[in-house]
Amino acid sequence: MKPTHKSYFVRIFMLAKIILMIASTALLLSGVLFLLIAYVEYTITAPSHLTLVVETSVKALYRWLAEFGLITLSPSIALSLIEVISRLRHDSLSNLWRSIYLTLSFQRFLHQRERNEISLDKQTKQAMNPILKDFNKAARRCVIDITNKQTIAFIKVPQSQQAHKILKEMTEQIKEELSSHNPQYYFSAPERIKNTLWYIGTKRD
Repeated sequence: MKPTHKSYFVRIFMLAKIILMIASTALLLSGVLFLLIAYVEYTITAPSHLTLVVETSVKALYRWLAEFGLITLSPSIALSLIEVISRLRHDSLSNLWRSIYLTLSFQRFLHQRERNEISLDKQTKQAMNPILKDFNKAARRCVIDITNKQTIAFIKVPQSQQAHKILKEMTEQIKEELSSHNPQYYFSAPERIKNTLWYIGTKRD
């Protein structure tokens, strides 16, 4: 079956993930600053003028990070709630959880870890191969959407020809990986549409 459009889950997954990461980082930093402020107030009984100025600045930063984290988190929650409601009405929450878990797992499966060593002024440093960097950038955008009727694996095709070759060589491995995690679905050959690659799994009778 040829995919006609991206599902809502495929369209919002990466956006919700990025927003959640930004919000979580901001909230984590605000939590660290809160503990630091509490520690300073507990240990310093007679703060100097400089200490008070620094403490005021840190408190302002703490409040800003907390507010920014909560405000940023709101769109991610709203996007997720729409998908949750849709799953409750037309599918199941277990499929939503499996979609999230397998998407993250599949992104790790595609990730290439080889690095090149380069010498600069008699010092050896490791640098990511630019071809693999391009491939990994595309791999981070792959999404797997599991429903009661079918499973869709959406993969972004890398821009460079060499990275595209790596993806092409992994075609059978990808199909095997998808089949092993979804044995109740039959996966056909991948369908190339512009700069995307689609694997469609149809539920077995």
